[in-house]
Amino acid sequence: MAFLHKILKTSVYIVDDDADFIRILKQLFARSIENYKVLTVPSLEDLISTVKAQSGSKIQRHVFIVSVSAQASDNTSVFDTIEKLKSTLTNAHVIVMYSAEELDHKELELYKGEILIDDLIIKNNFARLRIQNAIRRILSRDDYNIRRKLMYWSAAIASFFVLLTVVLFFVS
Repeated sequence: MAFLHKILKTSVYIVDDDADFIRILKQLFARSIENYKVLTVPSLEDLISTVKAQSGSKIQRHVFIVSVSAQASDNTSVFDTIEKLKSTLTNAHVIVMYSAEELDHKELELYKGEILIDDLIIKNNFARLRIQNAIRRILSRDDYNIRRKLMYWSAAIASFFVLLTVVLFFVS
């Protein structure tokens, strides 16, 4: 089922104001084996408009790498924007990056168990590797779910044809 990566195009959106970190992530994705479409967006408003502009294209998976420090102009928090994106897109995954001083423990624990966020990663020297591993883990879990659904459908169709053959054999 390696062809699922070719059918489902994966778009990776990076929302951060740190130009050096974005450059490092783009280099990481350029050197990787996977064929991701990497888009960098400076703000949350641009992210929403970019996603709306691309929502009519092929079957896609969306992976959002969002910094907690990213704020919208109308003071909408990152988590409200994530809720909005998750409600409009069917196949969206979110990785949230934060510095140690950006989130307090209470808010961190609140969103760690939340369904909205797939992974929380602290911004440090190992963040780029953790992001790459998180994306691979998210996409392999997504591929597993798709393969499982395809197996159920193929089993149902095969059962139907077996039953149809048995019925037609005894009728004639």
